[in-house]
Amino acid sequence: MGYQDPIRDSDIIDGLSIRILKLFGIWKAINDYRTTGKKSLIVKMHILGTFMITLPYAVFQAQSYFTIQYDIQKITLVNLHPLPAVQMCCRMFLFWFHMDRFFRLYDMMKKDFIHIPEYLRDRVRDLFVKTNKTCNIICMGTLIWNIGAETVVIIFPNISIDYIQHHTGSMAAVKTGRNKILGGWYPVPMDESPYYEIIYVYEICCTIWIATLLAVYFCVFYQVLMCLYAQFTIFGARLSGLKVDVSDALSSARKKSIPNLNNTRVYEELYESLLDHQKLLMYTDDLRKFYNPLVTVTLGIGIIFLLFGAIQILLGKTNDPRILIQLFELFVFQFIEVSLICFGSSLIETASSDLRFAIYCSEWYKADIKFRKAAQMLMVRAGRSSTLTAIVMYPVNLETLGAVCKDLEGKV
Repeated sequence: MGYQDPIRDSDIIDGLSIRILKLFGIWKAINDYRTTGKKSLIVKMHILGTFMITLPYAVFQAQSYFTIQYDIQKITLVNLHPLPAVQMCCRMFLFWFHMDRFFRLYDMMKKDFIHIPEYLRDRVRDLFVKTNKTCNIICMGTLIWNIGAETVVIIFPNISIDYIQHHTGSMAAVKTGRNKILGGWYPVPMDESPYYEIIYVYEICCTIWIATLLAVYFCVFYQVLMCLYAQFTIFGARLSGLKVDVSDALSSARKKSIPNLNNTRVYEELYESLLDHQKLLMYTDDLRKFYNPLVTVTLGIGIIFLLFGAIQILLGKTNDPRILIQLFELFVFQFIEVSLICFGSSLIETASSDLRFAIYCSEWYKADIKFRKAAQMLMVRAGRSSTLTAIVMYPVNLETLGAVCKDLEGKV
């Protein structure tokens, strides 16, 4: 990797909050890697901690399939909790092995990523603040939701140990024994001291670590996505603001030849716009390739989550509020995450498609044929909208979300 300049706070686009990244050490890791090429100790601790915490749980779960009895209701309940850990491990793998490409995408956080003329800076500042407000609310809301959900799960454990060890069918029918946080099985007497207390503390660590980092790394990935949307929005505002200064360019002898005027400033802006559009397309392609496995895993696990939850509600026929609340928390988080990815991709798709209308809103009709041809070429290049993909080529947007929900409804 070629070393890059660090991203200073003053370089960041207006209105974007990076407090979450700073709080968990991600921002320092980004700048350390950009300037030295070395992977930060903080990221290494995140990865090592994730695998140290989740590995015993995964091993014991695999062993449980040969030790205790399962049916469709029990296996879906028990496997609901490991899914966030699987998702977290996939994100950490992607983050670790593609740091070079991903941290280069953070260039889109800079306010000078594309050229902004001086006369548009005030308007652009307001647009940045407006577009980034949504991103800030989403990231903070995701973190707060996860912290709130993990707190409720820890304070009110509702997984029956007797059910895990000895029963099948609906867990609501089992009224005896002690409860724990997660649905995992362990090769010890789980309801006896000190094993019960050790398991309880271990599952608290699992819940806090995975749920918190899951929200943090969602913010890490989502902020870059929304920054691309912000840059497309600003670029569209710049294109629509292309103006031809007729009074400076017309000579007294050719005042009627408006189509033949030669306005140097607007030509320079159009040329810079062509270069910036090419830059946006290049970064969009990099982001699409990087996010493809991330989006594929997120959508896949989201579908599994929704399917497992539907099986529990429909087959379990449970009215136990504790079970319903926990299912609701898991369901809502996963559904919101899938929805936000589709929402962000749709915003990029719309903003990139609107570039054609932005060009049309400029004063192209006052310029000469040379300018019009160049603007037309830019319109043609903007004809293909940009969007994220899953499974290499499947477009991800709000229509995708609707298709997933209909598919789930058909299966249930």
